[in-house]
Order: sequence, then structure tokens, then C-alpha cells
Amino acid sequence: MTILGRWDRLATVICTVVLLSLGACGGQPWTVSQSRDYITLRWWNDEVAATEAAGVAKAYCSQMGKAMYLDGMEQHGSASVGRYRCI
Repeated sequence: MTILGRWDRLATVICTVVLLSLGACGGQPWTVSQSRDYITLRWWNDEVAATEAAGVAKAYCSQMGKAMYLDGMEQHGSASVGRYRCI
């Protein structure tokens, strides 16, 4: 086996591990944007409940000693986007 062949195999293994790792993280909302005054989260409706997303937002606001307030929620197909204010 040539050195180039070994690098190809290594690259394939690394890509596989990365893709499997990303797939395992599917059950959490992800941050679209954030500041000291708000956080915007997006999640798949069939994987995460709105209450779970609110818990993530509450934890974020709590880190700054603030309370979380739901500012708005939108539906985009099978995904939801929630904007939470930290007050």
C-alpha cells in the first residue's frame, strides 16, 4: 500500500467518526445567535420539545444572573425557532 493510500484510508476513517459524532448530537437545539440580552435557538420538532429548548435558554440567561422570557416562536417546516430574552 502506498503512502497516499494510507492517507486516503485515514481521511475516510476521520470523516466517518466526525459524521457519526454529529449524528449523535441531533437531540439538542442549536444556537442561531446570542448576546447578553437574548438567545435564539433552532430545533427539529420531532427531536426536541419546546420546553427542552426553553430549558436551554433558561440555563443561558441564568449564567448572567437573568431570567428567561419567551420573546417569540416561529415554525419553519419541521423546525422551530425560538427567541428568548434575558431580563
